[in-house]
Amino acid sequence: MSHNQGDAMKKILSIIIFGLFISQAYSVAGFGLNINQTMFSIDAKTNSIGTIGSYGYDAISGGNGLGGYLYIDAIPFIDLDLEFSGFGTNYDYVLTIDGSSTSYSLPYGSLAGYITFQKKVIKLAIPLLAKAKLTVGAGVNNQTYKSVPTQSDLETLIPGLASSSTAPTADALIKFVKDNTDSVTGFHIQTGLQFKLLMLDSFLYYRQVFADDVILGGKGFGSINFRIGMGF
Repeated sequence: MSHNQGDAMKKILSIIIFGLFISQAYSVAGFGLNINQTMFSIDAKTNSIGTIGSYGYDAISGGNGLGGYLYIDAIPFIDLDLEFSGFGTNYDYVLTIDGSSTSYSLPYGSLAGYITFQKKVIKLAIPLLAKAKLTVGAGVNNQTYKSVPTQSDLETLIPGLASSSTAPTADALIKFVKDNTDSVTGFHIQTGLQFKLLMLDSFLYYRQVFADDVILGGKGFGSINFRIGMGF
C-alpha cells in the first residue's frame, strides 16, 4: 500500500468514526417497521332474526399486525412519534335462515394512525456504540375498523330478509364487510424501551388504546409492539 493510499484510508476511517459519533450524540430521528400483537377478547354470541332464523359469531381473540413509524427526537424535553399500523384476524360467523345454516370466515381488525408525545424517564449510553432509554407517552389515534355484521347490515345486503330469503355467498358477505367500515378517534398511553446500536434502532413497548367499539362492545384494547429500524 502506498503512502497516499494509507492517508486515504485514514481519512475514510476518520469520517466513519466521526459519523458514528454524530449519530450517537446527536441522533434526531428514526424510522422503520412495527410488528404488533393486539390483545382483546370478544365472547361468542347468537342473535335471533325474528322468526326466520339467527346470526352469530364464535369467540374472537387477539390479532397480529404490521406498520411503519417515524420519530423525531429534536424537540426539547419531548419526542414526537408518528405511526401507521393495523391488526387483523378472522372469525367464524354463522347465518341461519329457515333452518339452513351457512358458515363464513370473516375479517376483523383495524387500520390506525397514532400521534404520540413521549418523555424519556431513564437513559443509559455506551459512547460511540450503544444507548438505551425508557420512555412514557400519550397521544391521539384514529381507527378505521371492520365491525361484525348486524341484522341491519344483513337486511342491507339481503333485501326481504325480515320475511324469508337465501343466505348470501361467502364472497358477497366478505366483500360487504371489507367495503363497510367505521371510524373513531381515541387516545392512548404507552411505555417501553428503546435500544440503539450504532445506527440500528429497536423498540419494545406496550400501548393501551381507548377507543369505543373498535373491539365489539369494548372501550379499547392493548398491544405489545416490536420495532426495528434506523436512527440518524
